[in-house]
Amino acid sequence: MISHSILLRGGAQVWTWRGFILASVVREIRSRYSRSLFGWAWLVVPPAVLIGIYTLVFSRLMRGAGLPDLGPYTYAIFLCAGLLTWQWFSDLLSRVVGLFTNHATLLKKTAVPWYALLAVDVLVTGFGMAVQMGLFAALLLAVGLWPGWTALQYVPLLLAQGLLAVGLGLGLAVLQVFFRDVGLAVPLVLQVWFWMSAIVYPLSALPGWSQELLQWNLMMPIVQGYQNVVISPGVGVPWRGVAGVVAFSVVALLFSLRLMYRNRGLIRDEI
Repeated sequence: MISHSILLRGGAQVWTWRGFILASVVREIRSRYSRSLFGWAWLVVPPAVLIGIYTLVFSRLMRGAGLPDLGPYTYAIFLCAGLLTWQWFSDLLSRVVGLFTNHATLLKKTAVPWYALLAVDVLVTGFGMAVQMGLFAALLLAVGLWPGWTALQYVPLLLAQGLLAVGLGLGLAVLQVFFRDVGLAVPLVLQVWFWMSAIVYPLSALPGWSQELLQWNLMMPIVQGYQNVVISPGVGVPWRGVAGVVAFSVVALLFSLRLMYRNRGLIRDEI
């Protein structure tokens, strides 16, 4: 009951603070690129470089590893589907983990609620993801691999992935206030998690025991869903696995909210 009331009150406060949220999002996006020589290109260059490197290194190795033959761009499309969405998940989770420690001054000296700051993080990272996914869609159209209306399946997949990042991130944000090691450990955990999510390689390239082990990875059904939509539309999205991720994320979110409620006074004193 406590967690539900906090969630409902937070939704109302997000709407109340909508002016602050939108202004903060616009200000951060503008300030991030306003003084750089190449400006908005920095939204695209880092993932493009990563995709180029992985494609050059792994494209030959992955031939015959279970990917359908859709032409010379098969591996690049497979890689984009997982890598671009993973980058959003990684950025959002990292920002949520630092929600209290990175905004300590605002939370202590102003009336800005943490819900509003969380909304800023979601919208800023979501903007970057939307730009990159738009370019990915343009690439699919250019090479003749646009999946049609099935591309709309990305919407629930992105929502499930975002819910997972917020649900896990809020709990870690509370722990980060008392144990700063959490913020140092998260990048390492994300790096290991990335390589265990079959983003750079198809799951079918692994031995059977490894495939069974990786099925316990929460990101696997989501990543496989992204990949199947553009590479293997006949296989479809593993919706049962995605539903399991959503259920876990909701439980994690409610637990995180309860943890925050019980420690709200200590959090303000410690940040």
